[in-house]
Amino acid sequence: MSLNTKLRFLRDSMSRNAGPKVAAACEQAAEIQASLASEDGTVLKCPKTVPDATLVAADGSEVSVLDLIAGKPAALLFFRGDWCPYSTTSMRAYEEVRAALTERGAVLVGITPRCHEALSAAVARNLLGYLLLTDPEQKLAEAMGVRARVTPAMVGLFKSHGVDLAAMNESADWSLPLEATFLVDAEGAIFCANAYPHPAMRLEPSELRDRLLAKLERHLPA
Repeated sequence: MSLNTKLRFLRDSMSRNAGPKVAAACEQAAEIQASLASEDGTVLKCPKTVPDATLVAADGSEVSVLDLIAGKPAALLFFRGDWCPYSTTSMRAYEEVRAALTERGAVLVGITPRCHEALSAAVARNLLGYLLLTDPEQKLAEAMGVRARVTPAMVGLFKSHGVDLAAMNESADWSLPLEATFLVDAEGAIFCANAYPHPAMRLEPSELRDRLLAKLERHLPA
């Protein structure tokens, strides 16, 4: 089953149990997020190259994004958090193509606003073999054009389900990245920037794999 089939199933299951107020709140959020990403999956304000930013590992150590991807094609995978079923479904789906990419020299990095203390549990629970790091002040999400402020209606909806983003995010605020995927070449240039207004759609892992492998093929020495 494709990733997007799974995500649509999640969306449809939640929609069946949602009342009109919940549906209206989600629709409003998607309309606002449409200023960041289009329905065809294009990030509207994406930079041409990956900006440097400091991420935080599970042990609290700081990691430079550019150091992580220096000289290697990479996939930067933004996730809302391990509390979100869209995120965890995508996390696990991308793990399925990790080995085929890392053995060829590519890098996969998961990025979330969640407090770094929660990363180890998220990695273990979702059986991830790639790095999952915290964007502590969401500066990278902002620079990549995918940071969205949570609407008041969605704040109330999240809180009613026990999700307090101000407590769960290291940035201690009510904002989230779109579920976004950026593919980057060995020089740091972004050649694919994918996200949608709703988290029920995402770049398929097979397409991510094929596009990164094609980029690697073009950079192999003669």
